[in-house]
Amino acid sequence: MLLLALLIQAAAASGPAALAVRLAPDTALIERDPASGVGYANFDFLVTHNASTGSSLELASVVMTAHDAAGVLLLRRFCDGSGLSPCIRTVPDRTLDPGVTTIVYNPFHELPPHLPLRELRYVLSFADTAGTVVDSVTATVPLRDYATRTELVLPLRGRVLVFDGHDFYAHHRRWNLAHPVVGKLFRHNSGRYAYDLSIVDSTGRMYRGDGARNEDWYSWNAPVLAPGAGTVVAAESGEADWEVGRTSLPDSVVLARPLALFGNYIVIDHGNGEFSLLAHMQRGSLTVRKGDRVRQSQQVGRVGFSGSVYTVHTHYQLQRGPEYDADGLPSTFVRVVREGSRTAGTGRVRIDSGDVVESR
Repeated sequence: MLLLALLIQAAAASGPAALAVRLAPDTALIERDPASGVGYANFDFLVTHNASTGSSLELASVVMTAHDAAGVLLLRRFCDGSGLSPCIRTVPDRTLDPGVTTIVYNPFHELPPHLPLRELRYVLSFADTAGTVVDSVTATVPLRDYATRTELVLPLRGRVLVFDGHDFYAHHRRWNLAHPVVGKLFRHNSGRYAYDLSIVDSTGRMYRGDGARNEDWYSWNAPVLAPGAGTVVAAESGEADWEVGRTSLPDSVVLARPLALFGNYIVIDHGNGEFSLLAHMQRGSLTVRKGDRVRQSQQVGRVGFSGSVYTVHTHYQLQRGPEYDADGLPSTFVRVVREGSRTAGTGRVRIDSGDVVESR
């Protein structure tokens, strides 16, 4: 119903089927920071120029508004071509060619904690080659807070850097479902809320010396732990480990086996609609296999350098199903100490890019 409503609104805003828009994912989940209450709206727009011929259009502005039940304006944000260095230039994919779908990452991803927001309205306007706005598409985005159901702990022990998470600039966040190859292999972004976790020393270094060998990295061979209890529903342990500075995962391999991106990995079914995926483990290091029951914090393997990697780390993501392209889900963690804090928090903690944390 949501997709149908979006397409109807798009047609009404832009004329007879000129532009169409859909959300990715279909349901916009709000990741809420338990401490601050700030919300993060991690979703994308896939905009299609339905004309088979004609001129290209370029995204000229994005306007977001939120109203209460009485129609009173609560929030407005916009990004357009105003000024000498206009913010619209920060949106990477702005050209919309005839017959092509383009992804627009939601630029207004942070939501204040004090507003009772239930939906957002976006208007994306497009200009012709002369810079004149000639078309627009409107999407109403219902919001739904998502609270992690599974009690999760970090899969690594020690001082852990979230080298790359899922903030607006993270590569996990910018998985382009409109890309001609990615779009054929992936229906959803399973890593939408993923983390690359690396063990670091007190200065934040991920390796000793120049890090030229796998063994120089603090994460290498470290135990990988089950974030939560459940049943192993998928596992791979036979992929080779690369050597630092000498990694190569041919496109032909990815096209034939998309799971090769994860290298050696396991998927754990937590029994409540949530599944944990742990990736890039060391060849032959898995201590569990498909069908095994695991308990929280049980060792399931060791950190390796397999799959699509350029640093030695553990990739972790929570998702809706066991498939490699299931929708990603927000995750929070218990018994986590942030750098600078003396004691572990009693509640759940949200982590993201740049955080330095430790499990207790």
